Amino acid sequence: MNLHKIAKVTRLNKLSKGRMLLIAAAVSWSAMNSSVGTCTAAEAASLIALSGGAITATADVTRLRGIPYKSRSGQIVVSGSKSDTDHQLVGCGSQAQASYDRARASEPAITMDMLEIAHELGTSMEGLEYSVKTASSVRSKIERKTDKALKAGQQPKTATEYVEETGDLIRYTQVAKNSQLATIARRTVNLLEKRGYTVDKLDNKYLNEAGRYKAIHLDITSPQGISFEMQLHSPETLEAGKATHGMYEEWRRPETSPQRKEQLYTQIKSIYDNLPQPKGIMSLASFDHSHPGGA
Repeated sequence: MNLHKIAKVTRLNKLSKGRMLLIAAAVSWSAMNSSVGTCTAAEAASLIALSGGAITATADVTRLRGIPYKSRSGQIVVSGSKSDTDHQLVGCGSQAQASYDRARASEPAITMDMLEIAHELGTSMEGLEYSVKTASSVRSKIERKTDKALKAGQQPKTATEYVEETGDLIRYTQVAKNSQLATIARRTVNLLEKRGYTVDKLDNKYLNEAGRYKAIHLDITSPQGISFEMQLHSPETLEAGKATHGMYEEWRRPETSPQRKEQLYTQIKSIYDNLPQPKGIMSLASFDHSHPGGA
């Protein structure tokens, strides 16, 4: 891995050579983990010993560390770091935990590719510290799906099945100028495919006039078979997301009444509908290669 490129794509141009080497080691470790499954504590100890103690592991040794990155606001964040203290799927079983751990382990290597793509496009990543879904968030999603199945009179899936079908255990938010959003989406797909990633689905939310919010969502599979999500936003849609977050959280709660849900939906939609429409966005076709006959 080109060390100078690490400094450029992380936007940390004053990184020392030692720090760049640590990042390169974390990416290599991540790539190995995502290919063969998470490594054991003994293997982690061996790698740390070989590094002369320069490499430090996170508490669970699933990943050595995330990737530091300078955000649009100038803040330095570490990718996936919100999961470092919230990565135990309590009560979900060892198989569900193993599936979640494999996604966490693969994140640094995938993140480095996504940062290189963003660097080439002149875009930025937002909220990179949340690039790994926290265990508590995963558990909440399992509970919501279980509750939905029970209310429908269906047998809920196992926790492992719910974890494995969650396509955003790893997720990214790429930010582009509003006027360039459609062009950046097309170029992102091309660059992902050149790197061996498969773009399974492109969902252009702008095409759904009845939809509550606007963005472009990509469902992606890495060359190692790890599924993840990328959302493409403009600064305007990011601000709208922040303004409507509380309303959205209330809207998706099972206990929220249908009448209140309808009211919240209308309020959220109104905010997004008042945003400027990106140039050429209506000509960006959605597609779904993951399901035969998909759009």
